Amino acid sequence: MSVLAISTANAQEAPKDTAHTQTLNSVQVTSWSAGKKDNQLTAPRSIGVLTGEDFHRNNGLSLENSMNLLPGVNMGSRTSFGGQRIIIRGYGNNTNFNGQGVQVLLNNIPITDATGTTILDDIDFATLGKVEVIKGPASSLYGAGVAGVVNLFTMKPQPNQTRFVLENTGGSNGLYRTNARLEAATEHSSLLFNYGHQEEEGWRTNSASRKDYAQFSGDFYVSEKNTLSTYFAYAHSLEQLAGEMTDSIIYHRIVWSDPSYLVNGSKVVIESIRAGITDNYKIDDHFSNQTTVYTSGYTLNSPFAHGLTDNEAFTFGGRTGFIYSSDTGNVSVHGILGAQFQKTLAFNKSYNLANNQLGGIRCDLKNASQGYSIFTEWKFSLPSQFSLTAGGSLDFTEYAIADMLANTANPTHANQSGDKSFSPVFMPRIALMKMLTPHISLYADVSRGYTPPPTSNVINAVLGTANKDLKPESGIQYEIGSKGDLANGRLSYQLALFDLDVTNKIVAQQIPASGSTPAYTTYVNAGRQQNLGVELALSYAVLNDPNSALSLLRPFVTYTYSDFKYKDFYSDNNHNAATLNFSNNKVAGVAPDVVNAGLDLQTKPGFYAYLTYRHVGAVPYTFDNKYSAQAFNLLNGKVGYRSQLGSHFSVDLYAGVDNLTNSTYYSFLFFSGTLAGTTDPHFLPMPYNAAWYGGAKLAYIF
Repeated sequence: MSVLAISTANAQEAPKDTAHTQTLNSVQVTSWSAGKKDNQLTAPRSIGVLTGEDFHRNNGLSLENSMNLLPGVNMGSRTSFGGQRIIIRGYGNNTNFNGQGVQVLLNNIPITDATGTTILDDIDFATLGKVEVIKGPASSLYGAGVAGVVNLFTMKPQPNQTRFVLENTGGSNGLYRTNARLEAATEHSSLLFNYGHQEEEGWRTNSASRKDYAQFSGDFYVSEKNTLSTYFAYAHSLEQLAGEMTDSIIYHRIVWSDPSYLVNGSKVVIESIRAGITDNYKIDDHFSNQTTVYTSGYTLNSPFAHGLTDNEAFTFGGRTGFIYSSDTGNVSVHGILGAQFQKTLAFNKSYNLANNQLGGIRCDLKNASQGYSIFTEWKFSLPSQFSLTAGGSLDFTEYAIADMLANTANPTHANQSGDKSFSPVFMPRIALMKMLTPHISLYADVSRGYTPPPTSNVINAVLGTANKDLKPESGIQYEIGSKGDLANGRLSYQLALFDLDVTNKIVAQQIPASGSTPAYTTYVNAGRQQNLGVELALSYAVLNDPNSALSLLRPFVTYTYSDFKYKDFYSDNNHNAATLNFSNNKVAGVAPDVVNAGLDLQTKPGFYAYLTYRHVGAVPYTFDNKYSAQAFNLLNGKVGYRSQLGSHFSVDLYAGVDNLTNSTYYSFLFFSGTLAGTTDPHFLPMPYNAAWYGGAKLAYIF
């Protein structure tokens, strides 16, 4: 991450002599923002970065332990290695499943599809080399999304080297992971083949995980002007579902699985493929182009407590950008003008399911969703060490749903077919940065974003009509901040203060029966949310000398303060006696205070140790704020030895423990307006006791 990251060529396998050469603000931001690569110090907004050393602090199999060290970011998972949801600066918490308002890309290929759905169950996090998190709207480059953008990058082979890597990891609850990888890099190409198998029995009944991954990525130097990058991946993922717990069960530390989940053998099974190719072409000394085309598809089968979901989806699209760069002395210009298109064809079926016996079909929908935008962003380096960034995008979103159950055999079926085209939305961004010294920057940034509603909100299932009045949620973020590398780069900091205002929040509204029209639920824009926050990241290299016996001793800390409130926010738009007013309540799912701290220790012989501590304050999980999850503290540690053995072998031996102090904490928290007199379960817990792991990574260099 940006406060802690050490830039490496390979995830988890940084050469020891480079582990001390970069500071948090010199880590390069590799997204194609403004047509050039900035380091953190000169990027005029808050961007969290994770690199190989961040993943090396843990077992590297899930992303949460690394992502959650970034201030302002909260990543949770519904199962051991699936059902992830990312919340950035309090946005993305209005769904209990895959997240909303966050755009996720892998090697410039969107993981988030045209319906706004982000499924990460089939992503092999063990092969990541870098992650960038743009906090807040980034519509001027990426289109829709109030929360921000998460860019994932797979690891790259070491330059001018061919090697075979074999890694095995085992641990508590039947954890086993094996990775076999071939890497080859020459002057003209860089190739990586990886196969991974992963399994875990789980710590609760019906909580096992099974995954298989196959991946190829390659960069090809076609000519001095042209480079091609390719990516292909296949994955099969099975995540069993043990069900949610009530607060009474989790805080009494009872190992419990929901019987209604058990009787149906609840699980999520995903089989997917993903492929893309990116062409980087240098037109002349000032102009270049980057174009990506991609496709992906998956099948998802999920028996759960009250039914069975059977989905198929196929997505394709592309994005292109023409980049201009010019340096005329005191003023330099870097800009991009581009467009992107994405379409998803989804087939969604659901069935009744009781005692694991399949019942009648509930729905059979064909959904065609597409989004496209034109975007531009320009950065001007001005005299007196000022820089100005300005841009915007014009975004279009369309849905079309065909209800295949609306046929002559079902004359009483409520037709859910409908079309919806949202009005084009223009989303601008402007930022100003001043380099106070060569090592300290100060910036101000204003950006707008929007999040289209999901198709389930747009189509009225009872009336069979499209909700043509529903608007996307819209957000504007005001941010000021400072970044610095002091004391010869040993002391690094990032500080950001922000105000994220979200309007047109979507809430459910109950419509009573009238005449021949039955009662139904529709969705309306009836809420507003204001997120005020402060984020601080600080690291200090007490010792940083690769030639000393103790070569690195670096403590770090991140702190997030969140004053997030609902404003003019109601349970519905009926404005009757049953309507609840949630205005001025704390936003559900956000802790007011989150503290992360850690210590990195490395030695010249190759021994290392990492220690991380995380404190999460009490979190309300109902909009009325009457119920909250308890605060928790989490302590993780890892020790190991890595070294080059002669000219052909390298080794990394390691062992670690998560939750050293046996804390009671959760991996995922469900949200609702109220409990309405019930004890609805809201918690997906982590193991109550410490979980250990250990492993070995051996590489043979040809």
